[in-house]
Amino acid sequence: MRQISFTTRFLKLTFIGYVFSVMCVAAAIWFASAPALHEMQQDAKRAHLETKANVIGSILDSLLDDGEFVARSPDLIDYLMGFESRPARATSALLRLQNATNVRLINSAGRVMLSVGEDEAPSPFLPVEALEGMAAIKEGRAPIAPRISYRPAGSPYVAHFLITIPVVSTGIFEGLLAFERRLDLTHVLSAGEDAPKTIIATTFQKTYWEEWHRGTGSTVSTQMPGADFHLIVDTDAAAIQTVGRNLVLTGILVALLALILPFGLMAASGMRAIVRPHQELERSRKVLAIQQGELAELAQIAQLARESIIVTNEEERILWVNNAFTELTGYTQDEAVGKRPGELLQGPKTDADTRHALRKAIHAGHAVQSEILNYHKDGTPYWINLGISPLDVSAKTGRRFASIATDITSAKEAQNKLAEAKAAIEKQSLHDALTGLPNRRFLDGILETEVTDADPPRTLIRIDLDHFKNVNDTLGHGAGDFVLQQVGAILRNGIRPGDIAVRIGGDEFVILLAAGASTSEATQMTERLLEQIREEMNFEGRICRVGASFGVASAIGGLIGNGDLLKSADSALYTAKELGRNTTTVYTPQLHSIVNEKRMLSAEIEGGLKTGEFQPFFQPQFDAQSQEFVGVEALARWHHPTRGLLTPAQFLRVANQLRLTPDIDRQIFRAGLDALCRLNAEELFIPKIAFNMDVHQLVNTRIEDIVTGYDLGGSRIALEVLESVLVEEQDHNFLERIDSLRKQGFQIEVDDFGSGHASVIGLKHLRPHVMKLDRMLVQPVDRDPTARALVRKMIEMGKALGISVTAEGVETAEHAAIMADLGCDTLQGFYFAKPMDFDQFRTFALDACADLRERAPSVAAHRETRQDSG
Repeated sequence: MRQISFTTRFLKLTFIGYVFSVMCVAAAIWFASAPALHEMQQDAKRAHLETKANVIGSILDSLLDDGEFVARSPDLIDYLMGFESRPARATSALLRLQNATNVRLINSAGRVMLSVGEDEAPSPFLPVEALEGMAAIKEGRAPIAPRISYRPAGSPYVAHFLITIPVVSTGIFEGLLAFERRLDLTHVLSAGEDAPKTIIATTFQKTYWEEWHRGTGSTVSTQMPGADFHLIVDTDAAAIQTVGRNLVLTGILVALLALILPFGLMAASGMRAIVRPHQELERSRKVLAIQQGELAELAQIAQLARESIIVTNEEERILWVNNAFTELTGYTQDEAVGKRPGELLQGPKTDADTRHALRKAIHAGHAVQSEILNYHKDGTPYWINLGISPLDVSAKTGRRFASIATDITSAKEAQNKLAEAKAAIEKQSLHDALTGLPNRRFLDGILETEVTDADPPRTLIRIDLDHFKNVNDTLGHGAGDFVLQQVGAILRNGIRPGDIAVRIGGDEFVILLAAGASTSEATQMTERLLEQIREEMNFEGRICRVGASFGVASAIGGLIGNGDLLKSADSALYTAKELGRNTTTVYTPQLHSIVNEKRMLSAEIEGGLKTGEFQPFFQPQFDAQSQEFVGVEALARWHHPTRGLLTPAQFLRVANQLRLTPDIDRQIFRAGLDALCRLNAEELFIPKIAFNMDVHQLVNTRIEDIVTGYDLGGSRIALEVLESVLVEEQDHNFLERIDSLRKQGFQIEVDDFGSGHASVIGLKHLRPHVMKLDRMLVQPVDRDPTARALVRKMIEMGKALGISVTAEGVETAEHAAIMADLGCDTLQGFYFAKPMDFDQFRTFALDACADLRERAPSVAAHRETRQDSG
């Protein structure tokens, strides 16, 4: 009984040891293989994800290039900065963004200046998303760089992008160009049955992706550079577990068979039993057959793989290849075995650094992944994504490596084509198509990188053609283009080596002289160029004549730095235009002082608008016959904090250059309406108040909405526009706006009539209520019969058109009497009253009746004296 019990215990312990050994082997296989399998899958998916990201990145780069090209358009920048009031050219520039929707041009204040391409479907982006980051850019806390935002568009492969690109002028942030683009990325993101599924996710979706998709395993993701979205590939945890389970089962089976012999011998020795030799041999044959079958299955799986697989030894000799290798390279297994992959597949254009990196990793026994150029058997090149991993080291076989290659030739070709197209577009974007000269973008790049204050001082010439508009207006745009081409050729041939001639837009050019060129050399060049430009140009048998004005600025001498060359040359050119054109002006210390004064005045005007320093002064108007008070004109005055009271002649020119005249007009308009309400509240009735109004404000400002906020009683509002609108602004929209204001009760008056732009046709189209004769016409009527006759004809013309006539500049009683006799309806001038502030005008309004009674006899006496002498 004891022997039987001992035998039983021995057999049980032997069996437990046997099972424990097998489980240890299985656990060792699992823990050794699972990380490697997971890492291999992660590497493959990272490569897959990087390929997708590169393709999408190329597409987005192309969109950014298109957007940046439009954002640098001079027409767009001019309109955004207010240099151009008409949106047609800026709109044309926006329409270059083909297939874009909700294209918006936003100024630095966050206001949408233009919008085109509005989509019928609602946008997934909020309007404020286009403004994200603008405050940080304006305050200098963030770089001036494009932004790309993503939103899903229903389908998993359709994406909606919002692209915002800063608009920069001479290094200053002016606003944003925002547009949306809906892209179908099916060809990029969709996958076959065996390929991993790639998706696009926002940052929020990426953060919670694994939480929302529990049980699917970890994910591999990458963020797109310069954008707020990610690409995600799910890791197939089930696939890893299945392969690992199969390996464990195979290991258990092998361990069972491998360990049964020693444990059997142990059991046989313990039991003092002899196992027959043929039984051991049979068992060994069965184990070998099973192992060979398993190896055959693994080889069959490798043969069915789509990727090319190579197994090499530590000497880099090929031991085995699969069918995909033969299909990819053209070499059979017999031709490949025994060769080194580098000798067999690589050629003269294979990157030497990549080859060295691969060889170094192999010698160190490390896994490595790279893209490399290989060659087919017929000599044609192809690109692969190559991953090399070391296999388990065997004492008999030594170290071996498995190389898995994926053909990425098509992706590489697409990437190269995109790069070539981008380079071609970049070259085109840096040159003017008409003249072949470099363009403004090229110049800006040179000024930013090669002509900084840290570089040697340079000299720059700014050129503007004179009378070019006449060529376009009289001979057509074809002649204008011909002239620009000829001038471009003159500049190209007239500069020296190292100089750069640039067309920056329209009829404007710039020459950046080589380092060391002085102001005298620049003026000598401008004289030569002017002589050639002024020569007659024959276009299709017609003669074209133009001139040119030049502005020269130099950083040599330290008056200015290289960074101020362009704007200083602009100031010199402006002065040359004022001096009569066809001349050269150099930016001198005297001009520098004048420019600084203008800049200071510009800043003071902007500050004055913020603090309400611009106030109306009131000059009364009187009936020419009865001398009754019939209205008042509100005139702009500036209460300068240090220079005292300034008239428009002292600040209006600079305000026009800054495009701040509409802001001044609005401030005067509101203050005048407020004063009118205060007078009406005191029962001081003002029949009419007239305001000077800039045409841009007249068209673009809802004046009627401003007036709605004031209780004006029975007082009428008159809007005065300059006489120049009769020839400059006679378009359909302007006339429609005038008709609309007229129907709402506003009177329209033409100011300074006869000062140089008088047009009878313009008067007929505009149909104003009043035309105001310029003071230059009124002043000489008391001593010049010709002046009186001219004024009489103008008044008769106004009467014939049904237009009331007001005379400005009435300074004497004789002026008043003459203008009344000539038929004027209303008189205004120093004879009756000078412009007054509110308190003075309030006193005048209180005493108006008494003043009128005293003045009427004086005017009547002058009229009787003239009649007696006549």
